[in-house]
Amino acid sequence: AYEPAAIVVRHPQVGAPRLVASHSSATVVNAGDGAHQHPTQALLDLYTMQTAFGRLDGLHVAIVGDVLHSRVARSLVQVLGLVGARVTLVGPPTLVPRAFELLGCDRATEISAIESADVVYVLRMQRERMLAGANYVPSLREYTARWGITPGRLRQGQKVMHPGPMNRGVELDGRVADSADSLVGEQVRSGLVVRMAVLHDLLAQGVPAGEIASVA
Repeated sequence: AYEPAAIVVRHPQVGAPRLVASHSSATVVNAGDGAHQHPTQALLDLYTMQTAFGRLDGLHVAIVGDVLHSRVARSLVQVLGLVGARVTLVGPPTLVPRAFELLGCDRATEISAIESADVVYVLRMQRERMLAGANYVPSLREYTARWGITPGRLRQGQKVMHPGPMNRGVELDGRVADSADSLVGEQVRSGLVVRMAVLHDLLAQGVPAGEIASVA
């Protein structure tokens, strides 16, 4: 009845934005569907990296943490590959699926794999998407000890990013999050302008009725 020009969909069900697009003439933007995709997060992350480094081609990005349940990781891996960046996935073997190697990623289980990265992109444990009763890691304490990002594991000038929400003291030490090499604040600021640009571009140019805008 409202006949909106655009619908922004965030939903725990994979494929929800595409379903909405199939039943509406409005432009539909995927703002995150389950563990599937989060396209605008990937776009703002690219913008943040481009602003920080002045380039994307040739950057080495290490994505650390719960890749298995992360929609952010899925979108980010795809777009980083498109712009010529190298991606290394780091974390417990239970949370870093081998299937990602098919997308051209390197895969490592030791935190030392982040040493050569230009950007360390940290993911939280996605407990809301984990199977009930499944033990992906022995404990949070052990996870932090082996894969938590602390000042001692980073070299000076190595940039750190996190899509939020953040569990300080678990996947990321608060001192790192608040350091001069943290780009977390820039990600938040980039999110506003990038999403404004997405809506402006889509509403100004439009997409065919029944199609979903951005990566689904």
